[in-house]
Amino acid sequence: MATYFVDFPDLAHSLESIQVQRGVGTSTVGSASFGGSINLESVPLSQTQMTDVWLGGGSFGTKLVNVGYQSGTLPGGFAIYGRLSAQETNGFREHAGTRQHNLFLSAAKQNEDSQLKLTGFAGHEYQQNSYFAADAQTLETNLRANPMSPDERDSFGYNLAQLEYLRSNMTASVFFQRGYGWYRLYDDEANQIGLRQYGLDGLLIGSMVTYSTPHANYGIHVNEFRREHTRDLIGDGRDYYNYGTKSEANAFAKFNWDSASWHFYSDNQLRTTDFHYHGDVAIDPIRWMFFNPKIGIRHGGFYASAGLSRREPARNDLFQGEDNATIPHDLHAVRPERLLDFEAGWDLHTARGSISSNIYMMNFRNEIAATGELSDIGLPLRRNVDRSYRRGIEINASWQIAPTLQVRGNANVSRNRIHEWTQFYDVYDVAGNIVDSRPVTYFNVEPLLTPSVILNPAIDYTPSSRFALGAVGHYVSKSHLDNTNNEAFVAPSFFVVDASAAVSVWRSARVMLQVNNLFNRKRVFPSGYSYQFFTPEGTIDGISYFYPQAARNAVLTLRFGFRSPFAVHRWPRDTANGQQPTANGNL
Repeated sequence: MATYFVDFPDLAHSLESIQVQRGVGTSTVGSASFGGSINLESVPLSQTQMTDVWLGGGSFGTKLVNVGYQSGTLPGGFAIYGRLSAQETNGFREHAGTRQHNLFLSAAKQNEDSQLKLTGFAGHEYQQNSYFAADAQTLETNLRANPMSPDERDSFGYNLAQLEYLRSNMTASVFFQRGYGWYRLYDDEANQIGLRQYGLDGLLIGSMVTYSTPHANYGIHVNEFRREHTRDLIGDGRDYYNYGTKSEANAFAKFNWDSASWHFYSDNQLRTTDFHYHGDVAIDPIRWMFFNPKIGIRHGGFYASAGLSRREPARNDLFQGEDNATIPHDLHAVRPERLLDFEAGWDLHTARGSISSNIYMMNFRNEIAATGELSDIGLPLRRNVDRSYRRGIEINASWQIAPTLQVRGNANVSRNRIHEWTQFYDVYDVAGNIVDSRPVTYFNVEPLLTPSVILNPAIDYTPSSRFALGAVGHYVSKSHLDNTNNEAFVAPSFFVVDASAAVSVWRSARVMLQVNNLFNRKRVFPSGYSYQFFTPEGTIDGISYFYPQAARNAVLTLRFGFRSPFAVHRWPRDTANGQQPTANGNL
């Protein structure tokens, strides 16, 4: 199941932590980790009753409200957590407003040596679409321009439920996820002709069991995903209906050994998955099987690891951007991608600060790389490249200059290359008609939208527990809009600063101000794409399209908290808390 965080409104208020890992990650939740992974850990239940209320508003008509409740320990060892929220904004771009609401619930029964926990989430969003970029010439005069029509909108919901049984050495869970909704697009955007509604309804069900010993961790994970695709002409009949099913089973075994000051570990995963398509055209099903091993070592502050991961193509890759297959695609034509990842690093922690550095070498075979083009429904198009790599160094550091002042930051400097890329250009005649397609091959090119330098310095000033100030900068070097590295089509480098302030106005209330793009940088384009072609004279020309970052904007939030006068105690934390397995890929 593909993940779009707009379908998870206000989820962050119900999270304890967010862990982002680049490279070949661990197999704890079963699905393949390829290039990076994100783990969301839900808020643990508390033994103390408490309630909190958030009210906020700000730029572009932003409004938000949410209410959270912790029951504390109830008779029989029960506890409940819940949060209800709603928010809306008009958006920075024209007719790009969003309305969202969600409900998050968690309930558990704690026994002497086990816990039974039920987690549920239901969210819905309504928005006017703005996922096509605007051309550079239009942005010169109107930075908020949205090439999409106000009639092009969507409505999507997401429901999740998971039941977990937890012991000190094992976990067992069953889960259910459903994502459903529709989006509307014109066939002819310029003349607003043929408004069509595309429907999606996906259901994922599965189960996972893990068992651990002092030196090993084992797990089995199975799931099945089915999603229906429809298209209807507004005011007329249905154009098509199709659905795909994807089944997955995987098992992993993780081992660790300690010898004096040395720590060794290994992580081995066996994964199989298959895809079946049912639509107007008969397409043979396909099955993939992968073995993904990883090993690592640590000695004091030094560590190193090597991992191999393989992943199957997504549905959009297999069908070359078609939402409804019109030809019998060969599902073996797009090859699974393989990543061989080597990493080494060092970290140091002292009473006043910390520093960590990590060197990585990510070597890909058959990477399914973005082409810089979009399908008719706005999804990025991708295809295999034989060889590519990403190599770089990451540094994270913090320093407590004084009891009230801390500086921190992180940096990434990298070299990223595709060894060989063939670009297919449309060829125009003098009448403006496309008369041919011409391939041109480039070598040793930088992948699109892959900046080589990213810097995030920050400073925090906290003179007391009642008042805090902070600022964080974001520098991103230039990146190319496609894989040809034509210097006429780049997203320029930028540097923006965000600032925040928080003050406790009385014991149970806190006011927070967040100002983004503090210095009001007007031409910040973190992403985009291009359309390049051959002119009748035989030269390459084209159009750059950009997604603009919002000008200076602010949100003011007031938080009220009410709790029992007793100290807060949290229930024993479980390692599986908040981890939600998902089907890998947009199938």
